[in-house]
Amino acid sequence: MEASRPIEWTRTARLLHWGMALAVLIEVPAGFAMAWTYGSKVLETQAIHLRASQTHHTLGMLMLLAVLFRLFWRWKHGAATLPAGIVAWQRLAARGTQAGLYLLLLLIPLSGWAALSALGAGGGYPAPEMWFFTHDGFGPGGMIPHLVEPHPWNAKVLLGYGLFARAHVYMLMFGGGLVAIHGLAGLYHHFIRRDGVLRQMWSGTTITGSME
Repeated sequence: MEASRPIEWTRTARLLHWGMALAVLIEVPAGFAMAWTYGSKVLETQAIHLRASQTHHTLGMLMLLAVLFRLFWRWKHGAATLPAGIVAWQRLAARGTQAGLYLLLLLIPLSGWAALSALGAGGGYPAPEMWFFTHDGFGPGGMIPHLVEPHPWNAKVLLGYGLFARAHVYMLMFGGGLVAIHGLAGLYHHFIRRDGVLRQMWSGTTITGSME
């Protein structure tokens, strides 16, 4: 039952929340920089592409591991209760937005991993790297497996690069909308309702009058 949930977010949950928020702020610009510099013949731009790729791939894998741990932690410790006076549809919207963000934090890195996995050498392009820090996980002795069989980018296959790359971008756009809703809701609670929801997630301060 909702009433059995703890009234506070644990310190670990708060660190995971804000840590992943910071990671997203790095991950998304790195992804755009990686895409914009792909295929450049300019040495300086190639260096930017390499660093952006290493950052985007590495952080994406770390975020995937982090969200799995975060889901485990949420399962073990539950979620903080919402303040009294929140109507049913708002409670449903809050929990639904959280669930959607968790799902996208799983699917977005998985779709990126699958896109790189699906892209093999051919069609005028070499096979991509899958960076984990400075090591190509797809390379010889790599520890990162291909999620699907690789094919040239222009191969007529269902589970090809195009499918996963489009899913990666569309889910990112949808996730951006959910993040905006989530952030605006936090500001609403902090500045209009003044019920301590944002303060509780930031510092662990107990929400008085919490009930589900």
